[in-house]
Amino acid sequence: MVTSGSIKMKIFKRSILLLCLHPFLVSAQPTFADLSVLLAKDCFKRNVSSKASVKECVSFLEDHGVCFDREDLMNPKALVKKEDFAKAVGQSKLLFAGEFVLENGEIKRPDGISSWVDFCLLNDIETKSLWRWFLRRTKDGSLSEVDRFFKYRVKLN
Repeated sequence: MVTSGSIKMKIFKRSILLLCLHPFLVSAQPTFADLSVLLAKDCFKRNVSSKASVKECVSFLEDHGVCFDREDLMNPKALVKKEDFAKAVGQSKLLFAGEFVLENGEIKRPDGISSWVDFCLLNDIETKSLWRWFLRRTKDGSLSEVDRFFKYRVKLN
């Protein structure tokens, strides 16, 4: 019997596989806004338009428990560390699997696991290849949506 959880897991695994197949060189480090756009548009493309703005991507993720610190999102100099990346990937995996617990609107790390990096290791999530993909996607700087987001934000201030 096929369950919605097994279908979501297959979609997640296929998305992760596709994310690993980009053969570009790496030179830049992306922002939290880049992470939110790439995660929403690539992993949740059935639910997020390819033309979605940073705000729409962040809203979708946060509505489903994949959360980012607002100060990090609004700061173009706040760079994503591997631990932050593991959290976003881990929360996404739990969301796809339907095996998550929300605490204060955010997907909670499962009990007994000390970090999101450990969670990814224990669940055979290839964070190194995903991290390299993430860096390759932003090797020439932030995504165009992110550039527009920060330019518009600067004009408001």
